[in-house]
Amino acid sequence: MTVDATFLPPETTDAKVGGLALPGRSLILRDLTEKVVRYESTNPDPTGRTPTVDDFATVDLEIFGPDGGLLGRTSGAGRMLYRQEHDGHFIAYFGERIELLDGNVVRAGGLVDDARLTEGEFATFPAAVVEGPLAGAIGYRQFRPSAQDAHTVYESAIVLYLA
Repeated sequence: MTVDATFLPPETTDAKVGGLALPGRSLILRDLTEKVVRYESTNPDPTGRTPTVDDFATVDLEIFGPDGGLLGRTSGAGRMLYRQEHDGHFIAYFGERIELLDGNVVRAGGLVDDARLTEGEFATFPAAVVEGPLAGAIGYRQFRPSAQDAHTVYESAIVLYLA
């Protein structure tokens, strides 16, 4: 099987890596706060503590920077896929479309250990800019529920680069 090199990180010695030092080649957003503005689920328990196979949820959130300013919005959906035998944790797929006010549109998605996420561990998965000034940039997305406001407020980060 051949892997599409478009989405592979370059080798550290690749000349493209030096280009990351140029302005506008990366987007590093950390210490973000996301607030749920809409949540719908087939599971009536909004706490995330009673998952079942085939649960499906959709969510819309607003994304705020460390200074409290609005940076964008995200819409996503999660689907429970299976329960691991060795620890009983449910594994879900979560995918989303992030629309940032700077014009970048990001697609992100991946597998999430729902029990670990509910307990406060970051979920981390691949992300790519599909529209906007950094179209073609790759990187990752992280989020976890806030300790104070689980499943209504999230801490997050988005790190992308155009190599």
